[in-house]
Amino acid sequence: MLVLDEPTVGLDPVLRRDLWALFHRLADRGKAVLVSSHVMDEAERCDRLLLMREGRIIANGTPDEIRGDARDIEDAFLRIVEGKAIA
Repeated sequence: MLVLDEPTVGLDPVLRRDLWALFHRLADRGKAVLVSSHVMDEAERCDRLLLMREGRIIANGTPDEIRGDARDIEDAFLRIVEGKAIA
């Protein structure tokens, strides 16, 4: 199991792309890769998400499932926190 905390924050775009490709290759080979981040564009790159607020899970699913008709995961997170419906 590989546990990463905001693994690509502050890195240049080429290194970010290459690291995310590595993380996905590891996962494709059956390795568990757990990413913790408050940066929503990192969350969008994951296969499954658990969104948390104040120590509670507020959403669980794939990025597409959580995004619904929101424009991105950050917008979905804000809608969930504010109690607005996501189709």
